[in-house]
Order: sequence, then C-alpha cells, then structure tokens
Amino acid sequence: MTDSPDSSLSTGAENAPELRATEIVEHEIDTRSLLAIAEAAVDEAETTFTAAVGADPSVMKSPGDFATEADLSVERQLRSLLTRYTGLPVHGEEYGVVRPGEQVEVNPNDEYADEFDGPRSPSHEPSNPGLNELPETCWVVDPIDGTANYAVGNPLCCILVSLVHKGEAVVAVCEMPLLGSRITARKGHGLFVDGHPARPMPPSDPGLTQIGFGSILSQRRGNLPVSYRQDMLNAIGRTYPRMRVTGSCGIDLAFTAAGVFGGTVTFSPNLWDNCAGILMIRENGGEVTDFAGNRWVPGVSGIVAGEPEVHANLLRHIQSVSIGSAARTAQDVKDRGGIR
Repeated sequence: MTDSPDSSLSTGAENAPELRATEIVEHEIDTRSLLAIAEAAVDEAETTFTAAVGADPSVMKSPGDFATEADLSVERQLRSLLTRYTGLPVHGEEYGVVRPGEQVEVNPNDEYADEFDGPRSPSHEPSNPGLNELPETCWVVDPIDGTANYAVGNPLCCILVSLVHKGEAVVAVCEMPLLGSRITARKGHGLFVDGHPARPMPPSDPGLTQIGFGSILSQRRGNLPVSYRQDMLNAIGRTYPRMRVTGSCGIDLAFTAAGVFGGTVTFSPNLWDNCAGILMIRENGGEVTDFAGNRWVPGVSGIVAGEPEVHANLLRHIQSVSIGSAARTAQDVKDRGGIR
C-alpha cells in the first residue's frame, strides 16, 4: 500500500525524523551509560511496583481506562531518578512532559519529591505528542503497562522506559517484575533478555507461531470498531490459529522481540506504550510498521510487528479486512496506517 495523494490522509510518517546510523547516535549520546542508568532507575522503582500489586483504581482517566496510585508513584519515582541522574526531561503516561527546573507542585508525602517532582494530580488527558514535538532528548515512561492486569494480580504487566533522541528510540527497558524478567535494547547493539543476547526470531510456523493481539472488546479503542478488530482477528487466525491476548502492549511487543510471539498486532496510539518495544523488535531483526506498511508514528492506532515473514503475512491479512460502516472506510484506515 502507498500513502494517499490526499495529504489529509497522511499518517505523518513522511514528516517523522529519519532513522539514523548507530555511529551518529553514539557520537551524540552515550547509549551504554544511559541504558545502565535506566536499568538502575527501574531497579529502584521495581520495589514500589511489587509492593502495591492488586491496587484499586484511584484515577479514572476516561471510560474504561484508569490508573492506580502505584502508577502515579512509580512514574514520580522514575521521573525523579532519571532526571537526577541525567538532567534530561521525562515524558510519562500519567504526568506528561516534566522538564528540569520547571515550577511544579511538590508532594510532601512522597519520599522522591524534589525540585524535579511533578504535579500531585496527573492530567486526566495526558498529552501524546508527535516525535517532532518532544524535547530533542528525553525519557519516555509507562510506569505500569497493563494496569488492569496489575490491579487484579495478573503478572502480565510491566514497566517501560525508553530514551528518545532526535525522534527515535535509542535505549529501551521492559521490566516484568512479576515474571522475573527484563528485556533491554540500545540502538545498534542488539536485544538482551535477562542480560543475555536474545535468540534470533524463529521462522514462521503456522502450527506453532503465537501472535499477540491487542484489545478485542475495549471501547477505549472506539476509533477502531470492535467488529473490525474481531474480523481482523478471524482473518489472521486462519493462518495463525494460536492467537494470544495479554492485555499489555508493552509485553506483546517485548515478547515479539524476544521470539516468544512470532508477531503482534496492537491498537494503542501512545508513544509510551510502543516506543520501547519498537526498538527492541528492530534490534532483533524484526519489522514494525503501521497498517499501511509505513513507519509508525504516535497518534496512529495500529501497529503490526514481527519476524519479517510473519509481519508480511499479518499485514496482508490486515489489509484484506474491511472496516465496515461503523467508522471510516477501509481505504481511509489503510491510508492512515490506522486511525488517529
């Protein structure tokens, strides 16, 4: 598929920064040291994460979407540690972008409250900036990805931390405390699972390959109708019957990078859900695009990722499914790579 000539149907990918050579990135920033700092911050935040498993919802962000107090605490802690260690701003799911030196309200009951602390109450509509709208170099944090799982003690939840430099992720950490596993990557240096080089992505095998799939019923993904997602699931299932729904975009992408899943289809438009996993998959030789086959950009609901052959098969099935009359036309969805 190619982009529509009508610029109003663009995903925005044509204006996104180009992926740059590893040696250029490493000349500009020390990704090895920054990955070590990210892991050290996650080590400290993991204690906060595990102590509050099963926490009740405390902030209703939108219908069907909530945060627990642990989401807020882990993000405040990560933001404080990452900024203290590096001086770089942090863009998090719950509080948006907080830059060093900004005037913010300090929570006196938070042991990590300091001059870098953010507001006591998060915005109910955290911003989802495009890559060109972020600071040149900043951390991107999802304190608890899979909050609904976390709130009931389901272990499929994780902490996601990535570093974005000039529009692309160059460092990524997916910490799964309740599974006792950590997956990391830095641009040009491959993927690591629990500190060891990851195995190569296994080849496509319809009898064995598992495919992660995003939310099937959640009304929060209302710009991609439930019927469309179900038809997509059925189409993919004809080739890959071993479909899996984890409830966590971060885990779907990390499992795909590590070869647990052969591929995944997710529907979140958010940078914090996807940024770390996109780098991880690319670092282990996988493909990541939007539904049109173009580079994914924040704001587009639709990522397809996986081992190259699996990715191609998934993309073919996705592009064969009509979205129906419940929203926009199928061609519009494909031209946009999903829907904003």
